[in-house]
Amino acid sequence: MEKKSTNETKKFISTMRAIALDSINNAKQGHIGMSLGAAEIFYSLIGKTVNFSTLNPKWINRDRFVLSAGHGSMGLYSIYHLLGILNHEDIKNHKVFESKTPSHPEIDKLAYIDASTGPLGQGIAMATGMAWSLRYLKNKFNREKFEIFNHQIYVLCGDGDLQEGVALEAIQLAGTQKLDNLVIVHDFNNMQIDSSSSEVNDVDFKQFFKAQKFNVMILKSNEPEEIIKALEKTKKLSGPTYIQVPTTIAFGTKVANTPKGHNGVLSPEDTITYKKSLGLNETEPFNYASEAYEYGKSLLVSKNNAYKKWLKLFEKYKAEFPELTNKLERLINNEVQYNFDNFEFKQSNVATRNYVGEIMSYLDSKYDTFVGGSADLQAATKVGFKDQKNIKYGIREFSMSAINNGIYLHSNLKTVGSTFLVFSDYAKAALRLGALMEIPALSVFSHDSYQVGGDGPTHQPVEQLTSLRSIPNYLVFRPCDESEVLNSFKYALNNQKTPSAIITCRQEVKSFNIQPNEFKAAYFIKEYQDAKITLLASGSEVHLAYNVSKILQEQNINANVISVPCLQLLLEDSKLIKELKLDQQPLFAIEASNDPLWFKLSKYSKFDAQLSKEFGHSAPGDFVYKLNGFDEKLIVEKVKDLIK
Repeated sequence: MEKKSTNETKKFISTMRAIALDSINNAKQGHIGMSLGAAEIFYSLIGKTVNFSTLNPKWINRDRFVLSAGHGSMGLYSIYHLLGILNHEDIKNHKVFESKTPSHPEIDKLAYIDASTGPLGQGIAMATGMAWSLRYLKNKFNREKFEIFNHQIYVLCGDGDLQEGVALEAIQLAGTQKLDNLVIVHDFNNMQIDSSSSEVNDVDFKQFFKAQKFNVMILKSNEPEEIIKALEKTKKLSGPTYIQVPTTIAFGTKVANTPKGHNGVLSPEDTITYKKSLGLNETEPFNYASEAYEYGKSLLVSKNNAYKKWLKLFEKYKAEFPELTNKLERLINNEVQYNFDNFEFKQSNVATRNYVGEIMSYLDSKYDTFVGGSADLQAATKVGFKDQKNIKYGIREFSMSAINNGIYLHSNLKTVGSTFLVFSDYAKAALRLGALMEIPALSVFSHDSYQVGGDGPTHQPVEQLTSLRSIPNYLVFRPCDESEVLNSFKYALNNQKTPSAIITCRQEVKSFNIQPNEFKAAYFIKEYQDAKITLLASGSEVHLAYNVSKILQEQNINANVISVPCLQLLLEDSKLIKELKLDQQPLFAIEASNDPLWFKLSKYSKFDAQLSKEFGHSAPGDFVYKLNGFDEKLIVEKVKDLIK
């Protein structure tokens, strides 16, 4: 532990500030506030405390560091440069396309980034997920004298993070679950873009975090020795910890301690003056003293030694516990496959959510690499587990999804989160960030249409499928029966880079059970060689389309019926579109959503659709369903008009 801030340390931190400023100036925009103001924190965390190794950046027992206030990225990149992780070109290319130093940290750009951040608050929730995952792995794999997992989860946040609901949800849950090894470090400068933070969030953080069952440390200064001492102390504490570090936004500049210090650049003249004020002799952009690099290199020695020591322990662990090692290595290497060969449903012709319950029971008994739960709705959505795999998130949909992102980032554990479809709106930002990071998390959203009925328009989804399908790299499955539910789970759980949502209903629906064993985005439920029209539907509306086809047949109009469990995959599959003959007859789609994505099929043939338009009502589900156009006779007439 550092006993005092030596001249060497101070010069190193000053050089970090110079690097951050040069990179932001070179990019002609950026966030100088935290990058300059929190330099002591970045040094104390990354340089002196966080255990990681350049010999294996993805070492499973490394400490995790999440920069929840992602706009402070140059504070992180600056020390990574001095450690030799980033070169001169990397720091010159801040904000440049495909560089290792994007505006906000991105996991696919640099191996030493543990979570993509930027949307404030989500980093705290992802770190909470990492802490949950760590506890789970400790319980599963640690043995006496073999503490394979013993690291810490550090998250650095700003004042803004602690104003976001997702962060507050996660903090409540972390405290309630007494998550050891979670450390929230608060860059407390009391400034944000429009005002001082206290003008909009006058909170006593000491009392707040104590109320959330956190250990609380309010530091008197941002001196590295004080920060490092506090961080070291957290390793001996039980439960999560909050450390508040007082800082000055845009330290040392003309806009320090003002809202204008959040972002911006300095002129060349002001930059030179600033560097001199820090005691630096090197004032040319991207020119820094060799001593800073030597010092940075020395900081890696203990980190790499810790990794080597762990490797020796792990070799002994392998010999002692070969089966556990095999399980762990399959998890680390993402080699777990979810197999349903011996699975059989006990029910048929019931609500699709009921099939989810059976699948969850099967997965619960067979796999310990699939974890999660529901937002206080296990009884309704049928999603949950019986043992420590189950997470009781409480009514926290946003945080649930962000926590699940963190769990996967930490360990590759597959996750599931569940709520009613209408409340997927709460989770949207975390689902989007998960898709951006290519995290194959699963969401199960039940109660999928007007058929929710008596709960009324606040609970009857209309635009949610539209919203979910609009997320890039995010798949939405809306199965109509048990065979489609099963194949949707197979596809989602064995996918490595795409998050998914499985949408289920609570009312009974007809089982067709004719989907092939392998998942297909769309397939015939009913096919005629002389069909005059093709009806396409998803989920609950497949049965409706089937009934419409029977009425049409009575009127000597043969109508193909196609179930479309995944509209997005159908639209991307030109071979399947040809196989389904979608260019040979008029097309009519039926879905209880307002998703215009269906109209992409109009380029293949004459097209119309029965979709949702209005909010629902507090009335029986069948009544509201028909009131909004999902009525067999009404649709038959619309289909006949299309054929004309």
